[in-house]
Amino acid sequence: MCLSKVSVGDKSKDEIVVEEASNIIVNDGTIEIYSIFRESNKLEGYFIKEIDFTKNYTILEKESDK
Repeated sequence: MCLSKVSVGDKSKDEIVVEEASNIIVNDGTIEIYSIFRESNKLEGYFIKEIDFTKNYTILEKESDK
C-alpha cells in the first residue's frame, strides 16, 4: 500500500495537512484529500506542486504564491 504525506509549502518548512493520504482528488479548483481512515480535508485555491512516489510525499502550493 502506498500512502502519501501531504503538506503545504516547501520541504524545508512545510505544514502537514494529512499524514497518511490514500486518495487525492482535484475538482474545479478544490483539492480533496482522504486519509486511510476516510477522513477528508478540502482545500480551495491550491494546486499540486510536486509528487514524489518513492518518498511518499505530495506538496501543495497556494494559487496566489505561484
